[in-house]
Amino acid sequence: MPLHLKASSQSGIEGNPIFDPIGTNEFIENNLVREGWSSHIPIPKAYQFLGKDIDCGKSGVILEFQFSNYPFLLNNLLRSELFFKSKIHLNSQVTNLVIIITKGKMFPASNSTLYYEQAVSQLTALTKYKVFHVPIRLVGLFEEFEQNINIVWSIYEKQRSRNIIEQKQGQCIISQGIKPTRRAIIRIL
Repeated sequence: MPLHLKASSQSGIEGNPIFDPIGTNEFIENNLVREGWSSHIPIPKAYQFLGKDIDCGKSGVILEFQFSNYPFLLNNLLRSELFFKSKIHLNSQVTNLVIIITKGKMFPASNSTLYYEQAVSQLTALTKYKVFHVPIRLVGLFEEFEQNINIVWSIYEKQRSRNIIEQKQGQCIISQGIKPTRRAIIRIL
């Protein structure tokens, strides 16, 4: 999968490349649908206080793209636990596994969005006390440092728009931040 990037609109770093959650979500979803997964699976009306749909699903597996604000991870996990325990049919199947996909901390991104490392910390604490019973698989997206990486640069209709008006293919190199705990530096080639 190419790395999806966009220009930051954050004050002080406007225009700098950051992780593009919408382009990434769209790419993964389109590829899964081609492989027989369903997308935008409606949540039953009685449970729509937890959201309107599930990102993708197949054969009892719920897959959520967690690229938004970090508190939404708990919402996605809580509703998945509810579906698991209640044996509600989603897409003609009961839930038996939840997969959460998120990005690694190495990527510069919008403020307050979830990183894989945060998700690991949250899930470690929650599983220690057996908060969830539904099986959960956490998947992190990462890239190699100092390698040419294929990218898709998305240009949006407006700063906060979800409407992509153009996508350009290219390459970048990712360098580790000054300190290992800092975000990586993305240089477009």
